[in-house]
Order: sequence, then structure tokens, then C-alpha cells
Amino acid sequence: MTAVLVALHLVACQPDLLICQDLAASKEQWQDMRDCEAARETEMQLAKDTLPEEAVVMSRCRYMIGRDQRSLQIF
Repeated sequence: MTAVLVALHLVACQPDLLICQDLAASKEQWQDMRDCEAARETEMQLAKDTLPEEAVVMSRCRYMIGRDQRSLQIF
């Protein structure tokens, strides 16, 4: 049986939140949402350390579920 994986999505935005850019988080994937949440603060801090002070960094742990061919792509 294939496990459902969890990945961390990071974005950095300008202070007004109008322009954002995806950031590369670690390529690590988790099988448990709790494990991803535990690593989230560390990954956000690593990103903040390399960006200008005024940048806004946001993150979210997301399930990686493959889209079937019948479903519409929303994002």
C-alpha cells in the first residue's frame, strides 16, 4: 500500500503580500502531519536568515495526494 506523504510548502512575500515567490524547502517528506509541523519552524527560520528582514515568510504542511485524471485542477 502506498503511503500518503506530507510536504512543506514555503513562500516569501513582499511586506504588502502582493508579490510572493515559492521557496525550495528541504526535499524531505513525512508520513505524518505532526512530523512536518515539527520541522516547519526550523525551515521557516532557515529561509528568513537568507532573505531581507522585511520579507514575510509563510509555510504550510500539505498532503501530497495525486490528482486523478477526472478531477479539475484548482491550483
